[in-house]
Amino acid sequence: MNILLLAGGPSPEREVSLATGKAVKAALEDLGHKVSVLEPGSDLPHQLWQAKQEGCEFVWIALHGSPGEDGTVQAFLDWLALPYQGSGLLASAVAMDKVAAKHLFRSHQIPTPAWVEHPFGYPWTDLLEVLGSPLIIKPVASGSSVGVHVLHQASDLQSLAKSSQVTSETWVAEQFIAGKEITISILDGVILPAVEIIPILESFYSYAAKYGVNGSRHLTPTSLTEAGLCRTNAVALAAYRALKCEGLARVDLRVDAQEDPWVLEVNTLPGMTPTSLAPDAAAALGWSFPDLVQKLLESGLARFQHGQPSHLRV
Repeated sequence: MNILLLAGGPSPEREVSLATGKAVKAALEDLGHKVSVLEPGSDLPHQLWQAKQEGCEFVWIALHGSPGEDGTVQAFLDWLALPYQGSGLLASAVAMDKVAAKHLFRSHQIPTPAWVEHPFGYPWTDLLEVLGSPLIIKPVASGSSVGVHVLHQASDLQSLAKSSQVTSETWVAEQFIAGKEITISILDGVILPAVEIIPILESFYSYAAKYGVNGSRHLTPTSLTEAGLCRTNAVALAAYRALKCEGLARVDLRVDAQEDPWVLEVNTLPGMTPTSLAPDAAAALGWSFPDLVQKLLESGLARFQHGQPSHLRV
């Protein structure tokens, strides 16, 4: 099959995207596919149209952040009737916007930490009253823990507010849930084994902990009790379904001391690097990395056999 792989792009997560693209390209070629790599430019709609004219049969989105994870690329591909892996336009767009996703979770009675939008407009005491301390501040539309900060005192908030980093992003403050970091990968509604994350380089699962050498340990099976794991799986699946995800998505959660799970966010294009979590979950089932790639390819193709973009089907 002729496959176009999109990787790189302008997002702060560019390096992660390139690492994902490299790993997926090798797996697709091992599976016998012909793979061309494209870095999206300002003329992306024309680039994709041209690829279709040249015989492209499937597009693998290895992008992280905008424009690959926010529904933009998915909209272009739906318009061109080109199949791709993962969720469609609407699920991607809502999941990428952390505040929109949290509103959706709350409307479905899915537990998610309390939050305050536009936190730099509030005094520290007001944030403390709503969220407690420490609290998390992060960009609304970013992944890979890029820009995530743990704040313990008013001076932390003041320093961050004065930095150039906050001028080009919309931010959200979030309650910090003490407990275990658990991630649940779900493939077409099937729950893969849970992975527990033990950060080593940082106190939380930061960018360095995710992608640095020996930055974290991944435990499968987790240290949750059977009842705690059952609750966590159920909440993760509810989040996947509320967003109307398709293909592979990863639900990131914190599980507190009572083993009650809290959804942090849902990643509709999980990383596929050597240190990524979804491949670890698949490996716990005995799947090789190429096995997982093949399943995602088959999932994307099956979805488009219906002849209608995913976000338009009922």
